[in-house]
Amino acid sequence: MAIFVFQHTDAEHLALLGKVLMRRRIPVRYFPLHRGAPLPSPEELWGEGGGLVVLGGPMGVYEADRHPWMGPGMRLIREALRRDFPVYGLCLGSQLMAGALGARVYPGREKKEIGCFPVELTAEGRADPLLAGEGGAFAVFQWHGDTFDLPAGAVRLASSERYREQAFRSGGRGYAFQFHLEVEMEDVRRWLRVFAPDLVSPRSDADAAGVLARTPSFMEEMNARAERLFSRWLALAGYPPKEPAGDPFAG
Repeated sequence: MAIFVFQHTDAEHLALLGKVLMRRRIPVRYFPLHRGAPLPSPEELWGEGGGLVVLGGPMGVYEADRHPWMGPGMRLIREALRRDFPVYGLCLGSQLMAGALGARVYPGREKKEIGCFPVELTAEGRADPLLAGEGGAFAVFQWHGDTFDLPAGAVRLASSERYREQAFRSGGRGYAFQFHLEVEMEDVRRWLRVFAPDLVSPRSDADAAGVLARTPSFMEEMNARAERLFSRWLALAGYPPKEPAGDPFAG
């Protein structure tokens, strides 16, 4: 069973999570929706997919009229969450999950979070199957200015000083993370180039030099945590903890 991946910009991909899947020999199917790729049918997703990762992107959920894939994509995400199909949303992916569940998604009132910031786990987060044992607070990489309300029935897992909604769980296997743990320095440098206008936005108090100087000291810890959380999600999705016999890419 493959992990299906919804991609919304060339600048964002699985990063470290792709390496985890490669080591585990789990097939990956990318759907570059921003390039006009068709969404998988529900039957295809349920029948051939073992889980869905929804990546980030520079667009807002409230801009669905400019992105024809967004409405159908959110309907598929909503159905996946209704079925308790494993979903793992990152940044825009978390906002799409919130919107799919009927929550409001909107530009935040605070400054954008760009760079490394601490998030604090809620009591529910400290007891969560993915986050238990990760401590009360830890550093993450952020690049967002939008936020969302907690969807009805979802469990808040983490908050930050600027933005209350940083992570939530829907059902038993739907996880939404506003932040990034999976990025590597090559991703950070690429985003600083591609999304440079964000840095000069009136809502930004970040600068490229500061982000580049501060991020490396957190990278090893963030990536180790990314691998732990993603591996636990894969276990919830039913993937065995060790490499399977044979080659899933053969034939």
